[in-house]
Amino acid sequence: MKPEIAAVRFIVPQKDIYYISWIIDAAEGIGFLQTDDAKAGKVTVFSPKEQLPYLMEMMESLRGEGIEVKIDEDTNNTGETTA
Repeated sequence: MKPEIAAVRFIVPQKDIYYISWIIDAAEGIGFLQTDDAKAGKVTVFSPKEQLPYLMEMMESLRGEGIEVKIDEDTNNTGETTA
């Protein structure tokens, strides 16, 4: 059985995309980051649904480090997942 995958879209500073991607990759099992529009800082993080709380906590921690991380309200599809 395949895990359900959630896609969460964020807007982050362009200069921090690689750093955020590295952090997510280092936390094995949390997910992976896809850059959608580097200039606009738009990224999508794909995460197993059961890991979503940990992903959101990680993004909140990045905010605590001073990185501006916002959920992209315009393109997020609430409740939709991909299998």
